[in-house]
Amino acid sequence: MLTYFDNPKDEVQLRALIYDSLESIETEIDDSQWQPATDKIFARIHPQLQTRKGKIVPLFRRPWIRIAAAAVLAIGIFSIYNYFNRPGTAKPEIVKTDPVSNEVVPGGNKAILTLADGSNVNLTNSVNDTVAKQGSTNIIRVADGQLSYRILNEKPTNGLYNSIATPRGGQYQLTLSDGTKIWLNAASSVHFPVVFTGSERVVEITGEVYFEVAKNASMPFKVKIANKAEIEVLGTHFNVNAYDDEPSINTTLLEGKVKVTSTVADSRLRTPDSRLLSPGEQAQIKTDGKIKIDKPANAEQYIAWKNGIFSFDSADLEMSLRQLARWYDIEIEFEGSTSQKKFSGEMQRNLSITQVIKLLETNNVHCRLEGKKLIVAK
Repeated sequence: MLTYFDNPKDEVQLRALIYDSLESIETEIDDSQWQPATDKIFARIHPQLQTRKGKIVPLFRRPWIRIAAAAVLAIGIFSIYNYFNRPGTAKPEIVKTDPVSNEVVPGGNKAILTLADGSNVNLTNSVNDTVAKQGSTNIIRVADGQLSYRILNEKPTNGLYNSIATPRGGQYQLTLSDGTKIWLNAASSVHFPVVFTGSERVVEITGEVYFEVAKNASMPFKVKIANKAEIEVLGTHFNVNAYDDEPSINTTLLEGKVKVTSTVADSRLRTPDSRLLSPGEQAQIKTDGKIKIDKPANAEQYIAWKNGIFSFDSADLEMSLRQLARWYDIEIEFEGSTSQKKFSGEMQRNLSITQVIKLLETNNVHCRLEGKKLIVAK
């Protein structure tokens, strides 16, 4: 039966179908009943495998964990997270939650473009065509969620600036006039010149933004985070997480080299703290302006959001929920003290909030949705 997991496409479908089937199990299954229960589940879902699309992302990527995850699913245990230091070895129950009215849906391609004259363009509703013209540059919506700046001639108009901002529950991608590609996560923004001129290329950001910078050794690219940090590059791929509600500004380098400089005003620092990053390293700027260099085991997890995935690696509950809150545009409220559990795993960003709540419940994170507020119980 587990041969269905040999095909990655079948694996995605099978995970979703098994999850739905497990909801109908009312009693705990002992060892002698696992095989009959598995046979029953597979008999029920086999006819649907060719017609239904799955919604649950493969839980882990490494082959040996895929096999283990498949076995766990087949005996009736499903979880998008694995938390560390769990006492005991009891099998978790599949927890049912009541249907949520007025379902909160995941985020999507939403953004507002602010032109040089201050007028706004809602990119959510624009079509695949010229959105606006700024001097000698056309702004083209090339696909859903993607914008491109294209210079019309060799005499660009200088001094024009645009901004793109995503709301909570939004994301967007754009290509600047120099070919640099930018991805904006929810509740983020980038302010930039329509055409780069002079000796450097400078943009300003808020929130979380991923960059693939076009190489131009004669015109360095700089990213500024107001009164907090500056990142200088020549040509590279990196992610910046600079949300105000996070404990630090994190710059994660995937390719090339960058120089990260803290510009946080602090009388204890005689000169600004500055560090060079190599691929796979992360610079963390704390509230005191000092920079700490970390080398994550998997730097790719910090850009998983760009690829439609939530990726957690020993993440605490509050950090995990902040990501969910921004993407689903909800508020988080804790009843009592917060849990000290650590989570690891992956989850697609297109799940409904009801599915997310069920997955949290399977890991003993008890919560309920009241309007646009997720209440996390003690």
